[in-house]
Amino acid sequence: MNEIKKCSDALSIAIVTYNSARTIELALDSILLHLPPLAVPATIVVVDNHSTDNTRDLLQPYSDRHQSIILIHNRVNRGFGSAHNQALLLVDSVYHIICNPDIRLSNDVFSPLIDYMNSSLRVGLVCPRFINQEGALQHLNRRYPTVLDLFLRRFSPARVRPLLKRRLQSYDMQDVGYAHSYEVPFMSGAFMFCRTDVLRAVGGFDERYFLYFEDADISRKVQRIGYQTVYYPDVTVTHAWERLAHKTWRGAWLFAKSAYRYFSKWGFRWW
Repeated sequence: MNEIKKCSDALSIAIVTYNSARTIELALDSILLHLPPLAVPATIVVVDNHSTDNTRDLLQPYSDRHQSIILIHNRVNRGFGSAHNQALLLVDSVYHIICNPDIRLSNDVFSPLIDYMNSSLRVGLVCPRFINQEGALQHLNRRYPTVLDLFLRRFSPARVRPLLKRRLQSYDMQDVGYAHSYEVPFMSGAFMFCRTDVLRAVGGFDERYFLYFEDADISRKVQRIGYQTVYYPDVTVTHAWERLAHKTWRGAWLFAKSAYRYFSKWGFRWW
């Protein structure tokens, strides 16, 4: 921590909201409560993608009370990656966090992640251990996707899933486990702790993805320039995980569209 405290802009956090009224207050309250005592307060940029609920009304008091919080209200929904790139343009930090509005913290996760990154200079992105609101582990580490893996996860009937158990668990790295640290090919964008200069070096998120697979894409871009993307289970965050792609036809369509874009860019792996 001493090394980072000497930096005038140690930490920045970006949250993209869209109709996030049910979760955003808990997220911001928990972040503000558990921020470490840096020499300069962490900059928190919240980009609202033209919410139609009362998210905007909930956000304004935070900006009024905290000078370190910057609000951006988009006139259209620009998508996840594009909105996060807006936030990235506004910060000048050593470390930058990509954070979902449905994340909740129960302790200071920032200090151990800063310490880890200070001692792991070839790590570009690190993700924590994710649990749900009941405390159950979420298996969000992924291998590079194949068309077959995505098809089986989305469409395989419940009665045949026991026969596919090994294949399904291999995709989200349950065969490796979640008890120790290791490199993850495809990291979840729900909470990414990043080197800001590495994010800039890869050009931020590819804005052609509106939603889904932008995290897989940026993981690969970071790896391509020689940095590791690592899972670090010594830090835990709570993640509500809406799983829109499994609940609505629009979510499923966005998922399929982004998957096609991902495979078109990085090559189709069928199985």
